[in-house]
Amino acid sequence: MSSPKKILVVGAGLSGVCVAIQLLRKGVDVTLVDNGKNASSLIAAGIMNPLVFRRMTKGWRVDEFVPSLIDFYTSIEVETNSSFFQKLPLRRLFSTEHERELWIKKQHNESFTQYMTPLEDSDDNYDQCINQFGSGRIKNAFTVTPDTFLNATKKLIFQKGTILDEAFDYAKLLDTRYQGSSYDDIVFCEGYLGMNNPWFSFLPINPTKGEVLTIRSEKLPENESLNRKCFNLPMGDKQFKIGSTIDWNNTSLDITEEGKAEILQNLSYIIDEEVEVLSHQAGIRPGSKDRRPFIGTHPEHKNYHVFNGLGSKGYMLCPLLSQEFSDWLIDGKELDPEVHIERYYPGR
Repeated sequence: MSSPKKILVVGAGLSGVCVAIQLLRKGVDVTLVDNGKNASSLIAAGIMNPLVFRRMTKGWRVDEFVPSLIDFYTSIEVETNSSFFQKLPLRRLFSTEHERELWIKKQHNESFTQYMTPLEDSDDNYDQCINQFGSGRIKNAFTVTPDTFLNATKKLIFQKGTILDEAFDYAKLLDTRYQGSSYDDIVFCEGYLGMNNPWFSFLPINPTKGEVLTIRSEKLPENESLNRKCFNLPMGDKQFKIGSTIDWNNTSLDITEEGKAEILQNLSYIIDEEVEVLSHQAGIRPGSKDRRPFIGTHPEHKNYHVFNGLGSKGYMLCPLLSQEFSDWLIDGKELDPEVHIERYYPGR
């Protein structure tokens, strides 16, 4: 009987832990290395919304992502005896009459019925906030509590694999040897820090800084999340996470007064209230110019792989894409051409 593959996964954010879990499920000997200093996955709201509001369309591959994320997160909850995943009552506050008309046009379309609740008088007359054009309720929206999820998965990986709590040093990677151990493959799941990766520098990672606030509000409803110009996520005890700003190509984790002011200004389109700001955080998402992740193998170093660039939809995309990545890497299945980094190979 052959020994299991040994794979080093670099990065213990959302992408890294999902890849590690999927590889462990295939019997791989996994080592996860990260010092936990890049905490962008912790700062994320963890909201999974199936619709693209600005065009009132479905998100990319959402019909596949939704059942996969339900299965993945609930299975991790059972396996770790933890609770971090739940359905999210989500209401879109329409920005224009045209947006409302688009909803009405699509709400009975077979392709949208699992995501759109047909409008009722109560949606038009919803009075818990500023509501000029009415609102629509989204089905199959979910939320993950990021810190609980990441802590649970890291404990699981520690039980079944190995975790190195240290910063990864590129200079110490000699072919497939690192810190005295040999591996069959190296998988880089580094988020925006992948910009510094000497082997995958050809990938056009677009870092996007986002700032979020935690506030206390007397007016926001605690039984559902509202969305218009910003999101707000109820956290209990009249506390809400709200955001986020979008700052392209900024890799500073410093919070700014400009970011805070922008979020509060956007919130003013939902409620008229002087809220109490409890905390202010910033994180950096790894995006791509074509809005598709970076997944695949280095064109020359065939044991070096990348899983990155999931952007703001990471918590929705990661369960299925990490499964497809492990199916491709371990079982030789096909990888979706839309995510394969072959599209960025030098000379293509």
